[in-house]
Amino acid sequence: MKPRYQYALALLILIAVYEMYLIVWYKYRDFQINAYIGVLNVENAKIETNIERKKNYLAYVRTNAYLDRVAKASQNRKNPGEEAVFLVDAEDVKNYAKIDVERTIVSEPKKSSPTIGMSNREKWAYYVLRSDRKE
Repeated sequence: MKPRYQYALALLILIAVYEMYLIVWYKYRDFQINAYIGVLNVENAKIETNIERKKNYLAYVRTNAYLDRVAKASQNRKNPGEEAVFLVDAEDVKNYAKIDVERTIVSEPKKSSPTIGMSNREKWAYYVLRSDRKE
């Protein structure tokens, strides 16, 4: 074989190897892009379900049933005609009874107001002048 043909054959082999390298490289890039698209599709699905769940929650929050439940829980309200029943266990009842008894026993007796039986004018005189005279 002539050296000229040998160089041509080497050049053709080199071009074939380079083309094989390019094919593998582009297939690898295609695989990476497809994998990234798959990940994005999964994230998209998660975000869409999250958005749908939040829309449903927002629709529920705007209903009268939710507002009624929140008013009952946070503000101790009840609807007309309803009776409120609180269920507590025996231990809580004993603890609260003990507190009530202690408060009753320990609390000081209340003094009666010195302005009982006074007219409005006499009360003003009592508070302003600190006089105990009744006019």
